[in-house]
Amino acid sequence: MIRSFAGVLGVLGLLSVGLMGVSASGQQAGASSSAPSQAEAQNEAKFPDRPELLRRIALYEAAIRNAETTHAATEILVTIYANLAALYEDAGMYSKSEDVMRREISVLRSGPLDELADAVGHLAVLHIAMGDPRQAEKDDFEALRIRESVGDPVRVALTWTNLAAVYVRERRPKKALDYAQKAMAVLADDPKVEVADRIEVRHALAYALCALKECGQAIPLLKEALALQASVYGADSLLVGTGTYLLGYTYWQNGEMDKAAYCMGRGTARMKVELGWGHTIYLNAMTQYAKFLRERGQMEAATTAEREIKMANAVVDARTLSASPNAFLAAGAR
Repeated sequence: MIRSFAGVLGVLGLLSVGLMGVSASGQQAGASSSAPSQAEAQNEAKFPDRPELLRRIALYEAAIRNAETTHAATEILVTIYANLAALYEDAGMYSKSEDVMRREISVLRSGPLDELADAVGHLAVLHIAMGDPRQAEKDDFEALRIRESVGDPVRVALTWTNLAAVYVRERRPKKALDYAQKAMAVLADDPKVEVADRIEVRHALAYALCALKECGQAIPLLKEALALQASVYGADSLLVGTGTYLLGYTYWQNGEMDKAAYCMGRGTARMKVELGWGHTIYLNAMTQYAKFLRERGQMEAATTAEREIKMANAVVDARTLSASPNAFLAAGAR
């Protein structure tokens, strides 16, 4: 099944001025005893360009039409729905992704409970990206009830991680901190938990701390997450670039301007290489970076960044890639 790269990247939109960090998890698959090789992980962390995304979408749209016409088996339908929803999500076609996810969930109502919970949890992630945290909260509580009935503590903790992100978005940082701390106790140091989810829970706790104006406590967590990302995805990967940017942003919020400048500069440079100058993720990062440069008094550099953003927006309609101007792509995990 395709992992949504939107989920792999996460949303930069949940900290104090609307900036959430990078998630390394495309879907919450629960505990795993076999970690991917570094080569496999690096391959997973490569973002396809838009023409390639559209090519894949067309293939899966044709596949789902054929599967529905021929009344394909439930397992086949679910797989195609999930893959197509992930591709729509990566392309920022959120309404289409939501529609396909709901069709997937409808089919799964009579299927395995763990798969149903995963699909509902992924819908919650999408609703965060769409700017609807209230609906995301409802989705996550449905997923939580299902996972509690199954009795899988890791998957329950993964849902707590998602709820922490929702409550940061809703500006309810104390609830976010409570859920993130509970999830951290289960997920953080268990070698059987996927590395992606150990990264995710550190980010969730960091977001909650920053929302409570405790960014200094968030920085060590983000450093731990960045070290995990580098060990799995490679030092030059996009995920390390976005993680470095997030660390820089947090340094900024903590008043450590020199460290912020170094990390935000390195992060945006890596995003530009991996994503291209017209991608929404890069443009949103550059928008924040330009504000940072102006605050630091680097007016010429800020003007250059703003000019690049303006040129890119004139060529690429970023609104087709993102549901809100402050969001990166959809966050989190299934």
